[in-house]
Amino acid sequence: MKLLHTLPRSFKNMPREDADMPLKTLTSLLVAAALLSGCAANSVAPALQTRHDATRSIEKVEVIYNAQDQLIVTDGGGSGLTGFAGFFGPIAALLAISADTGSRMTMAARTDQRSKEFTAAVKNSGATMALNRQFAERLAARLRESGREVKLTPFMRATGEHAQMQVQELPPTPGYSTLILRITTSYGAADATSSFKPYVWVEQLLRDEKQSVVGQTLQVADVSEPTYLLYDGLLKDTAGAREGLKRGLDQIVQPAYVEMFGEEVLHKAGAAAVTQTAGIDTK
Repeated sequence: MKLLHTLPRSFKNMPREDADMPLKTLTSLLVAAALLSGCAANSVAPALQTRHDATRSIEKVEVIYNAQDQLIVTDGGGSGLTGFAGFFGPIAALLAISADTGSRMTMAARTDQRSKEFTAAVKNSGATMALNRQFAERLAARLRESGREVKLTPFMRATGEHAQMQVQELPPTPGYSTLILRITTSYGAADATSSFKPYVWVEQLLRDEKQSVVGQTLQVADVSEPTYLLYDGLLKDTAGAREGLKRGLDQIVQPAYVEMFGEEVLHKAGAAAVTQTAGIDTK
């Protein structure tokens, strides 16, 4: 399936605040997820071609990622429109969500309310809110295995188009290339009769030391479990639901590395890999 060039503007420019932020800008989130879920592979070729000749030569990289886990829950409600669109497949059903006005509560309001509830339930269960950090650390470890020096920097969610993602308040580290990660973890249902399922993907943008873009990739997890017929089921099974999101992220660590940097190349054979972590305890 051919992916649209960009994600919906409302999603790309999601406010970079904590888990209690208003989520009314996420009305189109699951539409984007549907487009991604229709792809057979978990790596989607973006419009910008990654220059593996340039990415392979990079020896020092700063990995910047959105540290705050944002657990999004969205559904399309129960109108006849979404139900009818279901006959044409999940993508058509989810695209119909944005036009669904028959629900008593709008999609944006449901997304706001349920995302807050689900995030609070996961926090209250005692689970560590570190899905994004764990993914970034695993990718950083993979980069270190190749002999690269890595600086891991947790920050706010990057803004802008995928091909122009920015973390404007954070100046680049001299001598390092910059790899920006934008991590998305969510559960969604097409309509009132569909089950909630996980949607997980990671956008990457790599800039060299001069901050010229040399690579752009999008990895989509091929996960369909766990599923929950009712929202209450998702809310009660926080451990299982969180594990489903973690499996999705774990699945795309290696594809994220390979798609951005090509085949494994040891840049400093025999040398100890160096890791710098800014602002977090990796123990």
